This record gives sequence, C-alpha cells and structure tokens, in this order.
Amino acid sequence: MPASPGSLLSAFQQLTDPRDPRGVRHPFPGLLSVIFLGLLSRQPDFASIARWARRHWPVLKEAFGLTRRYAPHATTYTRAAEDFSVEEFRRALAGWLARVMAAGPVSAAVDGKTSKQATDPDGDPLHVLNVFAHGAKVCLADWPVGDGKDTEPEVLKAHLDDLFALWPSLRVLTGDALFCQRPLARAIIDAGRDYVLAVKDNQPDLHETIRAAFADATPASADATVREKSAGRSRPGGSGATRRRRTTPGRR
Repeated sequence: MPASPGSLLSAFQQLTDPRDPRGVRHPFPGLLSVIFLGLLSRQPDFASIARWARRHWPVLKEAFGLTRRYAPHATTYTRAAEDFSVEEFRRALAGWLARVMAAGPVSAAVDGKTSKQATDPDGDPLHVLNVFAHGAKVCLADWPVGDGKDTEPEVLKAHLDDLFALWPSLRVLTGDALFCQRPLARAIIDAGRDYVLAVKDNQPDLHETIRAAFADATPASADATVREKSAGRSRPGGSGATRRRRTTPGRR
C-alpha cells in the first residue's frame, strides 16, 4: 500500500530492509511502524508489543499496509529490529519531524537527564543532555555527558551547529542556571537564535549585574531598542551597528 506523502510510514519506506528476502511475510516499514507506535504506547519489550499489536491488529493492519490476517509473533519484531541501521532510522525520523514542525517557530528546553534503562559499558546509568520541545512533546536530540570530560554547556555548544541544521524551525533554547555562560550564549546568538536562561541567587554576581542592567527597563525602552536595531540592519551601506537608547516615560 502506498503511504500518504509526508506521513511517517512514507519516511520509513525509505529505510533499508536488513532481512533476508526469503520467507519475508510482513513489509519492513509496517513492522517498524508497529514497533515505534508500541514503544510510544509504553510497551517495554517485543513480547509486550506483540500482545499489544494483536489487540489492535485490525487498525494497525489497515494503517500500516500489513496484509496478513494475524499479527506477527514477538520474534518477527525482534528479527526486523535487530539488524537495521539506527542512524538511518534517526535521520528518517528527524527529517519527518522537521517537516512536520516547519510551519512555525519551535522552542526547546535543554537539561541533563540520567536514564533509568540505558547503561554505559561499565553498567552505570547513562547521563545525557536532552533537548526537548515541549510544544511538540518530542525529544529533538540527546548526547552523552560523562567521564568528567565535558560539562553539559560544553556538550551543547559543541553540537549547536548540528542541532540547528537538523531543526531549522528551532528558534529558542531554554535552560537553567547551569547554562548561563557567555561563550554558549554568544554561540546561540551568532547562530541567529535566542535563549531564555534562568539565573538564580546561587550566582550572586551575575544575578546582581542583570538586575542592575534592567533596573530602568520598560516595555517602551525595549521597543525603542528593537526599532533602532532593525533600522540599523536596513540602513544602506551601514554596518548594522546602532547605539542602544533607553527611554522612560516623561524623559526623552
């Protein structure tokens, strides 16, 4: 069954089927779609996915172009998933999500997470830096953090170019006080994006500097600054630089 253009099934149809063609009964994109949807439905393993799929087989069969009368056994899902390219899958899924979310600007939160299921080669819980788009309810990226080599802000800064290239609609990053570092903030601005970072009392110098800088700020002064910056960018032959000016009610 041809998948609808732009659907997730059509993205999965671009993947390489790793199975031996002899004895294949179920199309690979359909099986992968069932596995993916089963995981999203909190089915933790292939046996659970198989039981879940049997309960919903009439709907799944029609939606994913599966032609067999009965749902596959758990071993069928295992064999379909054990050899396929994870990187190829990630690219297909990310490409589909990027097209879905291209209609409007996206904001995402960056935060460190320790996995309760994944472990490193030593058996220790895997700590990753997670980029999560709350509006879409999807993780856009994650990268391992550990071994004392890199901090979470350093990992984020190292992957910013790849992150923004993969998600062109990602416009704003949010994070806690840990990410309030000038090199990271400068890199985000240089990439044409914005950030919202929390500063708390445990960073007293930075906290006081920000309070002083915004002490006399008003909505009117913010609007004036934006207008001046926009005019500077459009000035013929100009460098785009403008002098920031604050205005307050009653004083010009």
